[in-house]
This record gives sequence, C-alpha cells and structure tokens, in this order.
Amino acid sequence: MDKSDIKLIEDIFTRQMSIAIGKVSEDFQRRIGILSEDFQHKLDLVVEGHQALNERIDRLENGLNEKIDRLEKGQIMLTARVGKLEAAVLRLEQRQANLEERQSNLEQRQSNLEERQIKLEQRQIKLEERQSNLEQGMKEVKEELGKKIDTIADALAAHRADTEMHRKTYRVSES
Repeated sequence: MDKSDIKLIEDIFTRQMSIAIGKVSEDFQRRIGILSEDFQHKLDLVVEGHQALNERIDRLENGLNEKIDRLEKGQIMLTARVGKLEAAVLRLEQRQANLEERQSNLEQRQSNLEERQIKLEQRQIKLEERQSNLEQGMKEVKEELGKKIDTIADALAAHRADTEMHRKTYRVSES
C-alpha cells in the first residue's frame, strides 16, 4: 500500500462518516421539529382557550354594564316621579307601593349582580389555577426536552468517541 491508497481509504472513510453524520443530524432535526410542532399545537390550544375565556368575561362584563346602566336610568326615572308624587297625596300612597316594589326588584338585581361578581371572582381564581397548572406543565415539558437533548448529545459523543477509536485502529503505519 502506498500513499495514494491510504489517501483513497481516508477519502472513502471521510465520505462515509459525513453521510452517517448527515443522516443522524437529519433524524435529530426531524425529531426536534416534531416535538416543536406538537408543543406549538398544544400551546395554540391553550391560547385559544384563554382567548375564549377572555371573550366570555368581556361579554359578561358588558352585560353587567348594561344592567347597571338600566338601573341608573331606572333610578333617574324614580327621582322624576317622586317630584310629581309630592303634588298628589292620594296618588303618593299608590305610587309609593309601586316604588317600594321596584326598589325591591332593584335590590334583587343588585343582589344578583353581587352573586355574579362573586362567580366571576371564583372563575378568575380557577383561571389563575389553570394558568399555574399550564406553567407547571410547560416547565415539566422543558425539563423533559432538556433531558432528551442531553441523552442525544451523550449518544452522539459516545458515537464520536467510538468512531475516533476505530480510526486509530485502522491506521496503517509505514515501517
């Protein structure tokens, strides 16, 4: 064997190693891509859920604002009626009963609004718990991905060391 044969063997070995490393690299990139797409899909689902919840909260808030506006308009109407009722004593007693009934309804509505507010606060607590759970889940996924990447890196390092060891074994020395 002369130098050209050795050079030819080294070239063949180098090409084969490049091909093998390229295949391993492509497989690694494909797996990382799959994991990334899966994680992104799950994250998109979480974002959609949060958006839906935010929209629902906004609708509830708008409904409460409309009811409060109606209550304020009702209060304005009651004030105008009180002025008219002062002029007529007989109608005052009849209208007073009506006003007391309306006041009772307003208090009932206010009570309902307070109950709704409590429910909204409870929902907010649940949302915060869900967010905390999601953050914990994301942390666990990150840790798991880190472990998998470390495992792949260790495997690649071992493969490289093995390859380096074989390269020394197959070397031809000139005597």
